[in-house]
Amino acid sequence: MKTWKHMSEDNRKTICSCISHNKKLIEISKIINYDPRAIAKEVKRNRKPVDYADQTESKCPKLNRWPYVCTNCKNRYKDCPFVKFVYDSKVAQRKADANLINSRKGIDLDSEEFNKLDAIIKKGTDENKSIYQIKIENKDSINKSITTLYRYVNNGYLKTKRIDLPCAVKYKKRKHNKKYEYTDNKIDRSNHTYLDYLSHIHKNPRVNVWQLDFLGTIKSDSKNILSFILPNVHFTLLDIINQPNSKKVVKFFDDLEEAIGTEAFIDLIPVILTDRDPCFNDIEGICFSKITGEERCKLFFCDPYVSNQKPNVENINKQIRKFFPKGKSVDNHTKETVKKHNITLLNTPIKSLDGYTPKDAFIAVYGEDLFNKIFDIVNDERK
Repeated sequence: MKTWKHMSEDNRKTICSCISHNKKLIEISKIINYDPRAIAKEVKRNRKPVDYADQTESKCPKLNRWPYVCTNCKNRYKDCPFVKFVYDSKVAQRKADANLINSRKGIDLDSEEFNKLDAIIKKGTDENKSIYQIKIENKDSINKSITTLYRYVNNGYLKTKRIDLPCAVKYKKRKHNKKYEYTDNKIDRSNHTYLDYLSHIHKNPRVNVWQLDFLGTIKSDSKNILSFILPNVHFTLLDIINQPNSKKVVKFFDDLEEAIGTEAFIDLIPVILTDRDPCFNDIEGICFSKITGEERCKLFFCDPYVSNQKPNVENINKQIRKFFPKGKSVDNHTKETVKKHNITLLNTPIKSLDGYTPKDAFIAVYGEDLFNKIFDIVNDERK
């Protein structure tokens, strides 16, 4: 029988009906499959007094035993001097909900445990870690759920405030005074449009699709951050390129092919989805191998101003903003700093990977040797 689970409103309606029909406690227990003690406690806890003008404040001795209410008492409508009680399912449900909310208020920790938890959360958020990552990395020290930790932050219990969380504070609404205009509108993207991409994926449903994008920087910057991701394992490859153009993007893929080999490149990166940035205009340079001259991948472009067609890389860019804040220059960053941030992303536990990191997932699927080869190309400076 259930002795631990919260009663539903239907259970309380059944109890109310059974009491009115003078059912015994053991009979009600069998009907709703709850322990008799739980039912007795429920009635005593959530019964309500009936407001009669001539009653005293004393309690009838009969109310100390089942059914704990006056519903079937013979003296209910006579001159009874005692306080009368009834059990109403709706009132009981409201009282139970209120008790449940009140029981979850505050912090269920002593001062030493709380100070330890506060220090762990503060240290993690200062390192730009999410609450989920902090919980996974300190699971032996933190015995609270993710939801509880967020509640502690939102209610102001911790030194860490909501504004300190990487993605909790929404960006203010952007002003769209003028749409971005691409400088080159003469590129022939026949067979490389988003509809072509959908058709290709329909014919090849199990194929890997990588998403490619630039982070976006202030106008005075000479450098930009290239993000190249494989969504199914959350693998992210970052690179910083000085004075980015189509030739340097092609060189990125040529270096990648040279590092892992043509066969591995074709197997690992069969499809690339990107936007219409002019730096990605060299379709032939990206798609065809300089080593063999044969096609090494398919390249497709999203429709103009529809960034949700490649949502994964857009989400990664939002996470990358922890390291490269919007409106701040990236020119002072080097290959080494970008590699450091890339390693941080790859070693961040992901909830959709059951707490494993993107690095763990990539190595489990493709092997450690390929991981080392593909990751090492960010060390080469592309000036």
